[in-house]
Amino acid sequence: MPAPYIPAKDADAINWGNNFATLLTANPTAYGEDAPTALVVQNAFDAFDAAYQQAIDPSTRTPATVSDKDAQRVNFEATVRPVAQRINARDSVTNEQRSSLGITVRKTTRTPVPAPATKPVFSIRNQQQGVLEFQVRDETTPTSKAKPFGVIGVDVHVFVGDQPPAELEDYPLNKTTGKTPNTLAFDLAQSGETARVACRWTTRSGPGGVAQKGPWSDVTTFVVM
Repeated sequence: MPAPYIPAKDADAINWGNNFATLLTANPTAYGEDAPTALVVQNAFDAFDAAYQQAIDPSTRTPATVSDKDAQRVNFEATVRPVAQRINARDSVTNEQRSSLGITVRKTTRTPVPAPATKPVFSIRNQQQGVLEFQVRDETTPTSKAKPFGVIGVDVHVFVGDQPPAELEDYPLNKTTGKTPNTLAFDLAQSGETARVACRWTTRSGPGGVAQKGPWSDVTTFVVM
């Protein structure tokens, strides 16, 4: 399996390998390695480079020299990959050193998932005694089940009664679900009462590990059967 930081084109891989081997050989201890390891890398690169030159020279290019070039590249990558992985994993190696070697710089922090910017649209699909079936779509994609980026589900808040709270945050949370269609269940004693539903998208986590909430949906009002 090729290392992602080694270029796909042979010519670019040669330039990358020459840079890596040269820097490592010049000062292996700066990267936490030793001279024998650097020599093994240098020898593998030299063999790859020599085979490459044979394969691109019209006077020496044959199926055999091309095949040898391919084999030497495989050997070089197999030699350099574990060395690069060790260097990349060392805390003593700086990102500047990694970059100079051509190694992908490790990402040390996670990018927080942003709060959803759009609101869900709640709609009733069916209603029977004690059960209401509903679906939720995003306002920007009303014909698709797709959720906004980073969203794991929707918080469904339901208030049953005549005097709803002034703030939607005070509506009781009935469920958080990633499935749609879905259902809401009501007690038989609530039959005939007015119910109000408001919902908003939620992420798994955000800054500080706290889930991020999107804007509230419009309030849907119905009579419980």
